[in-house]
Amino acid sequence: MFLKRITALSTVLATLVAACGTLPISGPGSTDTINNASLVVDEQQTLKPDFSYAVVGINDKTLEKIVSSVSEFPLLKSWPLKNEPEIIHVKSGDTIQVTIYEAQSGGLFIPIEAGIRPGNFVSLPPQTVEQSGKITVPYVGLVQAAGRTTNDISQTITRGLVDRAIEPQVVVSFTNRENSDVSVIGAVEASARFPLDFNGDRILDAIASAGGPIFPGFETYVSLQRGEEEYTIPFDQLVREPNRNVFLRSKDTVYLYRQPKRFQAYGATERQGSIDFGKRKVFLSEALGLANGLSDVQADPAEIYVYRHETSEYLMDLASYDASALHKLEKGQNVSVIYKLDLTEPNGFFWAKQFPMQDGDVIYVANAKSVEFLKFLNILGSTAVTTSNTQNAEGTF
Repeated sequence: MFLKRITALSTVLATLVAACGTLPISGPGSTDTINNASLVVDEQQTLKPDFSYAVVGINDKTLEKIVSSVSEFPLLKSWPLKNEPEIIHVKSGDTIQVTIYEAQSGGLFIPIEAGIRPGNFVSLPPQTVEQSGKITVPYVGLVQAAGRTTNDISQTITRGLVDRAIEPQVVVSFTNRENSDVSVIGAVEASARFPLDFNGDRILDAIASAGGPIFPGFETYVSLQRGEEEYTIPFDQLVREPNRNVFLRSKDTVYLYRQPKRFQAYGATERQGSIDFGKRKVFLSEALGLANGLSDVQADPAEIYVYRHETSEYLMDLASYDASALHKLEKGQNVSVIYKLDLTEPNGFFWAKQFPMQDGDVIYVANAKSVEFLKFLNILGSTAVTTSNTQNAEGTF
């Protein structure tokens, strides 16, 4: 019997030792996070030679640089800079009309008996510009129209009639423009397709003509598709930076779509998963509120982490290190940064109110040490019960 108890006790101890390394947790603890960091930006800064990620403490010293570095809008990789209205040219498929004026009746187009009619002009039937790009004008012949303005075309026809008609004047006008239109589609009140105005239409004009976006501006993105190029910009940035509101060109397509800003919350929060910002700007204190706060029976308020990617230049400036100290980081390189907030500090909630969240951030709240100990005790209790039941079963035989 004594031997059996010794064996059972050994089994319990072995199980406990194994349990210490296999207790279920929702993420890393502060010890692992700090010890494995290549750079710790806090009261006492440390730096390791091989860079993997940095831990940055949120406090009065770091917040000033963190807040100043946050840009409300992303840096655009490209955006068309041409800011002049397009000169409308005639294109194949367009329909135009030629009107010819003469100084008096009795000329080439206005007969003598036409003196009793109002006006001294004749309008030729509307013509659709052929694939060849030409139209036909009596006594002039084929006239190149595609690729030219209506004013250019009228001057060419006038020169062709100057020796035939009496002081001819020619007006060329569009009756239908098939190839100078733009389209606005996607998350707008009413998708629309319309020809460009001769004075030019800006991209916001076109969106307004389609009824405007159906989602809030801070959740809406605008894609400008021009030929084989595509440009994308947040709707708010388009409104608030007038130089981005460029003139459209023929055959442009403006596509609006919704892409709400989100962050992810994990660990000891009352709500986990992906959560929408719900407004233009959100700070860490608000993000924790959107996650329904910390779990009273589980969370360690001293261990709140925000995971984010930053540039190497920003990290060097934040850490107050020379570039030589972080020589393995290339200029412009994205680096992993973990921001650490301690709400047990008197200023903790003030810091949380100033820390700006960014799209794609991950918040992780670690478990309190006591929670891990209770898990350990639960495993101990369940192991002891299992051992006792095993002994009782053996005693029945």
